[in-house]
Amino acid sequence: MSSASPRRVLRLALAAGLPLLSSLSGIAAPVPPLARAFLEEYCTDCHDRSTHKAGLNLEDLPFELQTPSNAALWESVFDKLAHGEMPPKKADQPSPSQREPFQHWLSEVLSRASSERQALQGRVPLRRLTRSEYENTVRDLLRVETDLQDLFPEDATTAGFHKVGQGLSFSATHFARYQEAAEKALADAIPARPFTPLKTKIPGSSILKNADKNQARWGLWRNGEDIVLSSNLFFPYTAVRMPRAPRSGRYRTEVEAYGLRTQGRPLPLALAIQRDSSLPDAPEAVAWHDVPPDASETVASEVTLRSGDHLVVYGWTLPHRDTVQARLASLKIEPALWPEPSLAIRSLFIEGPLDSEGKPDTWPPESYRRLFGDIPLRPLSQSKPGTEWSDSLTALAKRTDAEWAADPLVPYSANPREDGERLLRAFLPRAFRRPVSPEIERPYLQGLQEDLDQGLPFHEAMRTAFKSVLCSPHFFFLQESPGPLDSYAIASRLSYFLWNSPPDEILLSKAADASLKEPAVRYAEVERLLAHPKAARFERSFTAQWLDLHKINATAPDAKLYPEFDRRLQDSALAETESFFHEVLTHNRSVLEFIHSDWSFLNERLAHHYGLPDVPGHNLRKVTLPKDSPRGGILTQASVLKVTADGAKTSPILRGKWICERILGIEPSPPPEDVQKIEPDIRGATTIRAQLEKHRSSAACASCHDIMDPPGFALESFDVIGGSRTFYRTPDPSAEVVPIAHTTFKVHRGLPVEEGYTMSDGTQFSNIQEYKQILLRQPDRIARNLAQKLLTYATGAPVQFADRPVVEEVLRQTAPERHGLRSLVHRIVETPAFLQK
Repeated sequence: MSSASPRRVLRLALAAGLPLLSSLSGIAAPVPPLARAFLEEYCTDCHDRSTHKAGLNLEDLPFELQTPSNAALWESVFDKLAHGEMPPKKADQPSPSQREPFQHWLSEVLSRASSERQALQGRVPLRRLTRSEYENTVRDLLRVETDLQDLFPEDATTAGFHKVGQGLSFSATHFARYQEAAEKALADAIPARPFTPLKTKIPGSSILKNADKNQARWGLWRNGEDIVLSSNLFFPYTAVRMPRAPRSGRYRTEVEAYGLRTQGRPLPLALAIQRDSSLPDAPEAVAWHDVPPDASETVASEVTLRSGDHLVVYGWTLPHRDTVQARLASLKIEPALWPEPSLAIRSLFIEGPLDSEGKPDTWPPESYRRLFGDIPLRPLSQSKPGTEWSDSLTALAKRTDAEWAADPLVPYSANPREDGERLLRAFLPRAFRRPVSPEIERPYLQGLQEDLDQGLPFHEAMRTAFKSVLCSPHFFFLQESPGPLDSYAIASRLSYFLWNSPPDEILLSKAADASLKEPAVRYAEVERLLAHPKAARFERSFTAQWLDLHKINATAPDAKLYPEFDRRLQDSALAETESFFHEVLTHNRSVLEFIHSDWSFLNERLAHHYGLPDVPGHNLRKVTLPKDSPRGGILTQASVLKVTADGAKTSPILRGKWICERILGIEPSPPPEDVQKIEPDIRGATTIRAQLEKHRSSAACASCHDIMDPPGFALESFDVIGGSRTFYRTPDPSAEVVPIAHTTFKVHRGLPVEEGYTMSDGTQFSNIQEYKQILLRQPDRIARNLAQKLLTYATGAPVQFADRPVVEEVLRQTAPERHGLRSLVHRIVETPAFLQK
């Protein structure tokens, strides 16, 4: 790459118009005497310049609603009053004749100000792609499996999501990383040497031709024509590897396997990726399957491998190698007589890399053809225009790695100007996701011709040009203008909503003929997008952000208090939640089933963990739950219970706050600065309920705890890894020892769990089942919250005051079917908030 390339990219980016973000600043409006009197009577005793509880000073807060931060504070005042949270229960309460005129006035002025801001600026600020969207966009554009996310800083979370424009800052660091990411993506897309696609089937008899004594004693041995694994993964002695991937991409794999001595139960087979000379004992599984006992079955997967990777097959649930070695020695038997469950492999098959249609890729690869079409590849030493060459790579087949590094393949053109302009013109509209005007196109074409004029080789000039496109604001910003979106902006909004990636050719074709402006066409496209495998990106991304599942690894359970926790449990728990969401979305089930359902997706590990009837095998399946089970819905799923706790203790406050924000759409105020933080006592000396009593002596604290504590205490009967409990575990070694069901572990018994609660209105519940029924009496609140979350995620902007009637209309339209999730998605797409900037 030429040293002038970064400067060229920056100049082109500036020529394309790096956006400048700005905010409005309006003029403070007067507060009518009636409203001022209401505030003085019921609000400013606690929220004046001297007291300003919760950091709110209404006495000096300007009534200036064009400034978003000021408007947000006044909207919070409205919501606290409308929900009955303020004034506090123990304070004097306004009569309806006092409250209603004030609420009506404040609602009108807030709605008018919000509508004016939207008309002037648009409701969605200019936003860049998130780092995951950028990676998906590059992958789909170039048809290359390249890892780019980790090159960028973490995207900020705003209004609960990473996709909100207000939180997606843009800095010099980002621009530098865009250049780095573009260079990496182009290097991965343009092959520097030929590759032979991999397609091979390996019989079990060939996997282990000679029984190594180390392999045998640790549980890897032959059984006729098959190979048998009796212990968990430990490279190199008990790992079964497939051949090395010749190029980064997607690979199709098949494993013919069965379980031995499993007492009729299926046995999990897992796949992991080896990227260096060794693997940990507990690698991250990229795929898993149940294989039947005794009779072999072929299980298929598609996995992403980097060049040089091995795919490794192992028995996830088999014992550790040291356990097998010690037991073999104590029993004084040969490995073939091992009496416990083992995994037998009859054959391995791998094929790839695959193209975008799932077919074996050809030479040159699809990623290269997306950039250079039919332009041939030549060794760098043969790339000068006019150089005679046979155009055959056959003679180079015996080249060494060093020779390829010194003389790599590069694109060759005998007519670099004509070919370069043709290729760049074709690439720009695909990259920018819309037709490109001559004004936008011109600086990129000029930059290419200037590079060629200065003697830059064709392949370097083209890489600089492509890099400039991938670093352009037209590429990494979503191009939208205030007012109704044009067809191409609608196409992008749909695809980044439901695929987290750019529109495909079908969607762009409907943008081109303007049919995407028609509701019936949008409905059909939503159905098509949701039926595509890429919709899994939406399902995983939305659930991860909505439910905070992206924080699943933020804490590690204390190994002494929770010795039964392992990666298999965590992976199963995440899969349960993702499968649950997929089921609700696919079959348009009511969003109320997120609160309670008589079904879930379980496997053996989760069923044991939940104390439910046995579900053989590791594959998750839909299971009807016992009538008295506290499970069902997402609140009692292990993934949610883990992310709402730390590694050693639970807190009703944190879990209650999570339910308020994620399920009910309530934002509790932060605690006053002078209130001491509550830390549950894991030693078991005091109870959390007793510690909370002192908070309730403060009216300001009590108002928030009235909201947060009930759901928090409803979940107290679940520990930090989502298991049911009747007592708290304690590290005190003198406490009573209690065994953990379905395991060999034991823990120490602490104080009894305190569940149940009496709410501020007198409503009582004794367990989570009863609390769920209380929540289900608020169907509109549950549906409204999820509609708001979907609208925020889909548009990249939080729900604003002017959007509230839009959300209410969505609820009205979906109410007849109890707010089906798929119907909510369809109605969100038809709202003015979605179809306008």
